[in-house]
Amino acid sequence: MYPAHIKYDENKNLKIQSIEEHCRNTAKIAGESLGCINLDKVAYLAGLIHDMGKCSPKFKDYLENAVINNAVSSKKVIHTHQATKFFMEEFHTKGNFTSFEDMTAEILAYASGAHHGLYDCIDSMERSGFIHRMGFDNDAYELTKQEFFKCCADYDEVKKLFEAANNQLKPVYDWINTNSTEEVFFYLGMVTRLVLSAVINGDREDTAMFMSGSERKNLDFSYKWEDILKHTEQRLNLLNSNTPIGIARKQISERCRQAAGLTGGIYRLNVPTGAGKTISSLRYALAHAAKYKKSRIIFTSPLLSILEQNVSVLREFVGNDSIILEHHSNIVKEKMDTDELDQNELMTEAWNSPIIVTTLVQLLDTLFKGKTTCIRRFQALCNCILVIDEVQTVPSNMITIFNLAMNFLSKICGATIILCSATQPALQKAKHPILDGLNQLVPYDENIWSVFKRTDMINVGNMRLEQIPDFIYEKSQTMDSILMVCNKKQQASYIYNKMKDSDMLCFHLSASMCPEHRRSVLSKIKQALESKVKVLCVSTQVIEAGVDISFGCVIRLIAGMDSAVQSAGRCNRNGEIKHNAPVYLIDCTDETLGMLKQIQDGKKATKDLISEFNKNPESFDNDLSSEAAINRYYEILYSGMNNEQDYVIEKDINIFDLLSVNNKYSAGSEYLSKFGLKQAFALAGKKFTVFDEQTTDIIVPYGKGKEIIADLCSDAVKYDFYKKKKLIEMAKQYTVSAYKFQLKRLEEKNALVSLLDGSAIALEQSFYDEETGLLTTQGNMDYLEV
Repeated sequence: MYPAHIKYDENKNLKIQSIEEHCRNTAKIAGESLGCINLDKVAYLAGLIHDMGKCSPKFKDYLENAVINNAVSSKKVIHTHQATKFFMEEFHTKGNFTSFEDMTAEILAYASGAHHGLYDCIDSMERSGFIHRMGFDNDAYELTKQEFFKCCADYDEVKKLFEAANNQLKPVYDWINTNSTEEVFFYLGMVTRLVLSAVINGDREDTAMFMSGSERKNLDFSYKWEDILKHTEQRLNLLNSNTPIGIARKQISERCRQAAGLTGGIYRLNVPTGAGKTISSLRYALAHAAKYKKSRIIFTSPLLSILEQNVSVLREFVGNDSIILEHHSNIVKEKMDTDELDQNELMTEAWNSPIIVTTLVQLLDTLFKGKTTCIRRFQALCNCILVIDEVQTVPSNMITIFNLAMNFLSKICGATIILCSATQPALQKAKHPILDGLNQLVPYDENIWSVFKRTDMINVGNMRLEQIPDFIYEKSQTMDSILMVCNKKQQASYIYNKMKDSDMLCFHLSASMCPEHRRSVLSKIKQALESKVKVLCVSTQVIEAGVDISFGCVIRLIAGMDSAVQSAGRCNRNGEIKHNAPVYLIDCTDETLGMLKQIQDGKKATKDLISEFNKNPESFDNDLSSEAAINRYYEILYSGMNNEQDYVIEKDINIFDLLSVNNKYSAGSEYLSKFGLKQAFALAGKKFTVFDEQTTDIIVPYGKGKEIIADLCSDAVKYDFYKKKKLIEMAKQYTVSAYKFQLKRLEEKNALVSLLDGSAIALEQSFYDEETGLLTTQGNMDYLEV
């Protein structure tokens, strides 16, 4: 018997999982992952073959020595190349690429052979990843293949599975081929990533079950939707709908409920801020899921936003916390090893819950990032309802790959997609547009929309940062509550520290604070607002989305108009003030936004819009936040950035090209005609990042975070998989994302504590401030770094 995995149980008894059991289990789970879109045979076959390379005496000795003798060889035994070699030699035309069968062979070869790490089909040296793997150790390969077919599968079964897989993929190829050449190859790459995702999910899930001794959970959630919808609608009936805003919100909710009967596709929910998008989209999603038997519902919140408010609303209306997964942190670091399983992967999120609340960052990472922990989640998007809140926060340099990914999810993965925003970006006008016409779930109705006009946007011109506290103080003489929204954390810290000794009750909010800290501060702010005391909240853009809170006045440093409108949505939110409340826009002249290109580009487009508005306000209905003004803003923002929409990473290299035709490296390659897949998957996955800089999640000593850090440092957790996983889950509420330069400073000051053998990190107590969060200098002096 060839072992796939070996372990000692809690009683020190040796347990062995055979390669046959593991491959069959992986194939079954992978097949079920894609069964809802009729690609089960494709995923099953890739999963069945994925660990063929473990059927060798050399790997058996390697594994037994590692586990039983605790003597891991420095020379690793490759076990992933064999699956790639098998599909290419058995089912691919020798010489040149000629047929759909060749494409199916390549998709299966890649998906089975990259389950521990992506590789480039043609790399930056114009070398073929397929050729490299096909030249792998021929004598040993023949023995491995023979042993695999002795103990794991029958060759005739595999041949029939290949024919079935090819037949399942033909309708996919038919749709893909209706697109432009670049898009065809991009979509073929997405198919490959999808099948790989199913294999990784099957492999990791079965491995985790063996290692923990647990049984597989039932992941069929379709029977739950009617019950959840009933509870949600009962809870909705308790809401106050006697006010004009309450009546308007109810009308929007009812129209979303009616729209749930529409077939799947890509839709817009384009309603004003404060119109109850979260509840209305939940109601739509539950009704649509019940009618069309959807697999799961996924809500995403924007970058740098607080999603806690959305989560609390969803928990209240769903009525069952156990079916909601909140995922916004990657606490455990994945080790990049292309041929061995990292045990840390078994603790990462696979999105195996009925309702998932996550960030746009996590969604984009799932679609494009190179880490196997991210790729694994891709299969969970099949047959889902995907609600993307504040879709305008998709970085403008990612419009091409975002649009095409949405098209793929809708057309191939059976996903229903709802793009939510009060300031909808013109995605249908991009170089590579989003499809389906983007129909409205709730068409524009002047009688409803006019109720939500509660603010006036006022441009007050230029100021230096040091002048802004005086402006706030001036407005505080006539305003009881003020929200100040900054572009940078340092600005927010500076203004907060300048104002905290004033006669106003001051609060600070930023991404330097862990989620639990922000939740606590928001609760205190709401209590203060209800008590009618003078309140000032100084915040970064984390307050702009998903936060149900209302101030009498907002001051916003100029950024994109979408941000300005979102900030305005936190002002006079429920019509408490009978007249329109002021939203002041300030151009901070001494701020540096070089590291924040999206904010910088948005600020420039907004200033250009303001210039046009000042010359001819009538063309914008005398309102900077009108639909005409927002449309013009996006025209200015998108103009002249065709190439930038493709996610440029160097002068003549972009992510879209790497994930499609790969002209940069494949054009001169001798392997150009031999294979259909040419993508530089590994390079693109490595270069892809939502932020300009990579961030690292740090567990901070705020509240219960102190206890979690102490428990993770204990020896008892080392050997208790379940306790370790539970603590990691709890730690999500006590994490802060740090940029590389912040991490470097903290390391220099010995402010970080290594956890779980270096797989996670925690922060020393003195580097977390109870008012402003993460510090890179002791004594809360970070605000000086403006």
